[in-house]
Amino acid sequence: MTRGTVASSQETDSEILRKITRAIGNVPKAVYAPSDDSYLMLEAIAKLPITGKKVLDLGTGSAILGLFCAMRGAHVTVTDVEETALRRAIQVAETLGLRVETVLSDVFSNVRGLFDVILFNPPYLPSLTVEDRTVDGGQGGVALSALFLDGLPDHLTRGGTALLLVSSLNDAESLIREYPAFQFSVMGKRVFFFEELRVLRVRFRDGFTS
Repeated sequence: MTRGTVASSQETDSEILRKITRAIGNVPKAVYAPSDDSYLMLEAIAKLPITGKKVLDLGTGSAILGLFCAMRGAHVTVTDVEETALRRAIQVAETLGLRVETVLSDVFSNVRGLFDVILFNPPYLPSLTVEDRTVDGGQGGVALSALFLDGLPDHLTRGGTALLLVSSLNDAESLIREYPAFQFSVMGKRVFFFEELRVLRVRFRDGFTS
């Protein structure tokens, strides 16, 4: 996990983001493009101390989250189930003078090691059959989020932070109740006429043992 040319201390987060979005440009069809949920996640990430941290961006899509962290001085690994997304992430990182590690992985399936910060902006639309892996979240829209929380204890440092995006279109409250080992708090939210998006900060409760 390496980083290259990071943003100068004079650059604002908005300026960093403009650089990244220009470099990303138009994404391939199989890759999830930056959208409202991505930008809400970025607002939450901007509140965290990132410099020097080991960051894992699961299901990176366009890689906008991981690249933002790398520009702010983090050591970043990005994963996706689509090889196209990973190749694109490497290309965009090189354009920005950055290097990120890539792992072909379905959630945590091929991920090794511990990370200080783990990001997951999952597909969350309720779906009985997953036809579009960029948006379909499976049963109740939380199937992939449940897999994420199942694997989190093996990959998040004990003092670390995970960020998980949830929607009012899925049953996030029931999901949260299934994981009493974690403390959940809202890092940001955005309300639309058809849904409310929230970024949940996930940390281990005091006294947690694996």
